[in-house]
Amino acid sequence: GYYMSIDHHVDAKDAVSPIVDLALKLNYQKRLPIIYTVMGTFSLWVEENYSQAFRYLDEAFKISEKICDDTSLWFASFFLGIACSMNCEFEKGLEYFRKSFDLGLEANNQIMIVFAKGLTSTFNYIFYGKADLAYQISQESLQQALDSGDIYLKGMAYSSYGASCYCKGLFDEAENSLLQALPLCEKTALLGWETWGTGFLGHAYVDVGKYEKALDTYKKGISILEPLKLFPFWINLWKIAVARLKVLNNDQNINLSKVFECYENIKVKIAQGWAARYVAEILLNLDNHHLSEAEDWAQKALETDKSNGTMWSLACDYAFYADLYKRKGDHKKVRENLNRAIEIFKECGSDGWVKKYEKELAII
Repeated sequence: GYYMSIDHHVDAKDAVSPIVDLALKLNYQKRLPIIYTVMGTFSLWVEENYSQAFRYLDEAFKISEKICDDTSLWFASFFLGIACSMNCEFEKGLEYFRKSFDLGLEANNQIMIVFAKGLTSTFNYIFYGKADLAYQISQESLQQALDSGDIYLKGMAYSSYGASCYCKGLFDEAENSLLQALPLCEKTALLGWETWGTGFLGHAYVDVGKYEKALDTYKKGISILEPLKLFPFWINLWKIAVARLKVLNNDQNINLSKVFECYENIKVKIAQGWAARYVAEILLNLDNHHLSEAEDWAQKALETDKSNGTMWSLACDYAFYADLYKRKGDHKKVRENLNRAIEIFKECGSDGWVKKYEKELAII
């Protein structure tokens, strides 16, 4: 349970592996939920085997309910909410997050309540295209964490709030919050929230043109995760992001085969459209010989995000299409795609992104 709470999921699995068979043989109901949860989180965060993760976590949830173990039920709900959301089953994910929030209220447990809010914002609302709700609930989570004075809660809450600020288009606020999150997460060994915050900080740096800081941030994230064999989708997305950063900084020394390999290794649905768009951006900015290929990848990103319902990323896809048509000199298509991006960003409540692209549209 300790290893799992600080996202050392390989160590947690190693701890329970020797006793799984015995616990099943004895039908040891008291500890089976936490054992199943550990097996589920290992499948989720290390193997990225979602069907197996759901089987383990569903069992943990059912047994916890049966034996009225609210603490184990909170953990199972917590991770089922993450698993569903990352698999783009957003409504189902929200049901589990609400369950974990309700359990926290019933127990009057501040950690359960604050984490449930942070999770709902970061893993669900952001990708579901509800940036306004993500911002609101993460702000509540942060205020509660600050009121508590608990640095464990503050690290998570700053990370969650910073990610929501980025998706809302509040870049300075996102940077400030994430810079406060990372040292707190490092002090309290909150590995998952440290890496989540690292990723969004890297993206924010790129969007405000701080390329050197972005590169250092991405590399730091990769160096943390690779030895622990955790969150492979983040590692692969960051490697693609590093290649994108290089071409945006006029560095043509890119190994495209490795970029494509990283994309193929991303199994988590919420990241697939985002990664495809980054690949398209690499190809568009690499040279003048990959325009057609860039368009194919842009279409892949668009279709993936539509299929997965990842609306904020879909808005970014249309904005990228505008850049692609700008390169082609088709100003009518530029306007069409910018208008579509602005429309979706408005629906998401991403005010800063709306302003950014309205300025571009006005110039055109």
